[in-house]
Amino acid sequence: MIICFVITICLCISLAGCNNFHAVPLPGQIEGLSMAPGLGDGEVISWLPAQTDTYQRYGRVVCTYKDELITKRIMGLPGESIRIADGEFIINGEMVRKSPRLFQHFGLIVDCQSDSWRDATQSWEHSSNNWRCERVSPKHVSWLRFHPKISPGLIPDNGGVLIYDDVSWLPKETRRLEVVKDVGISAVLDIALQEEYGLEILIGINQHMARLVVRRQGRLAVIAGRLDGQFVVTAWPIPRQHREFHEGFDGIRTPLVHEIPEEWSAEVKVAHEKIRPQAKSLLLLGIKLLAKRGEVPSEEICSVKAEELLVWRDIRWLATPKKSEWSVPAGHVFVLGDCPAASSDSRHWGSIPIDSIQGKVVQPSSGEPLPFWLHQN
Repeated sequence: MIICFVITICLCISLAGCNNFHAVPLPGQIEGLSMAPGLGDGEVISWLPAQTDTYQRYGRVVCTYKDELITKRIMGLPGESIRIADGEFIINGEMVRKSPRLFQHFGLIVDCQSDSWRDATQSWEHSSNNWRCERVSPKHVSWLRFHPKISPGLIPDNGGVLIYDDVSWLPKETRRLEVVKDVGISAVLDIALQEEYGLEILIGINQHMARLVVRRQGRLAVIAGRLDGQFVVTAWPIPRQHREFHEGFDGIRTPLVHEIPEEWSAEVKVAHEKIRPQAKSLLLLGIKLLAKRGEVPSEEICSVKAEELLVWRDIRWLATPKKSEWSVPAGHVFVLGDCPAASSDSRHWGSIPIDSIQGKVVQPSSGEPLPFWLHQN
């Protein structure tokens, strides 16, 4: 991704007019889609010139390549061995495993339509882009099942959904799409629950099921799914008054929250299996009232509204046709674009000298986006 010439001009002005230019953020405009969807074509950013020893893995940086300023993300450090296999990024033989906060930089929403879900137990009502269960039953689980309309990245049938690594913002893309196995569900649930009762929340992805028990009412954000060879889940409360939105470069408004957990609440290793061409994903969300044994609760004990119900996928890294392994020399870093299908980067022209890094991107940064923080795909 090329950063327009305005950055070069601003840099020269800053150098000429300020001795302490390292503290002055510089403006620039993105050209291209290699860092989409986080940084879109034409988007204005701020970046901060900094010393080379301040850079860390996963940071977005501005660097020079062939006399142009470009922005990429640091993925490999000096002395490391890099490999891309089956869509995974592997460092020194170990697969990179993302924390919730790191996942927000790479996760992609594949569907955010409430009508892509089906009421499997005649327990839910669909209205105003939400699903609501007015009377949560203690006798059975009230299920919602993901069954979207067909699209380039989604092919549903009775056995589940084929989810592909489609990139909708690349209109001229002609490569063969691959099935993605790292998929999951994120949701915000508004729970009304009487004291002394509990609510069981179940999130299922294929043969794996996450179970959460809630003892108090309120709004709860939940993320669960397969990610980097593990089945992961995390949940955290959100204030009911929180209604802050961020408008992305593609005009899509996504809610923001500032307290995404640093670690997953639970992680279970998934047995390795080679992805099959027709490997479908079955995604389910269920709720059930937990009552005392022998007690017959009234119908008004618990209600749940699914305010946001989304399906996500992880980024699928792409090797080049002729190369899938690299060694990072001393004094160099391995940089990639966030949109592998649109990026020319270290996969093609090798690692770059650390001295070529001019600074790090500090804007846009409007907060920590939550489940739906995942950039729109």
